[in-house]
Amino acid sequence: MNKNIPNGSLCLFKKYNGGSRNGKIVLVQQHDIQDADFGSGYTIKEYCSEKTISEESWQHDKIILKPRSLDDSYEAIELSEDQLIDFKVLGVFVAVI
Repeated sequence: MNKNIPNGSLCLFKKYNGGSRNGKIVLVQQHDIQDADFGSGYTIKEYCSEKTISEESWQHDKIILKPRSLDDSYEAIELSEDQLIDFKVLGVFVAVI
């Protein structure tokens, strides 16, 4: 995330309470995610989603979490179907403190 958040920075996130997340930097939790640096189920990435919309409802087909890093070894994380069940956006990036 060092394009937006310099390595080692302290950051302020606001609790996610709903609304569009597309294009925002988010703190997410998903148990299948294994962060390369810390091995945890949490990561900070740019959020992008692909949805199917009908007249009555909508659903996520895929969520893509894009790294915003100068290090090309970080790859986007794509979550679909079963992986979306325990996926949770915890916060939206506000600022580096």
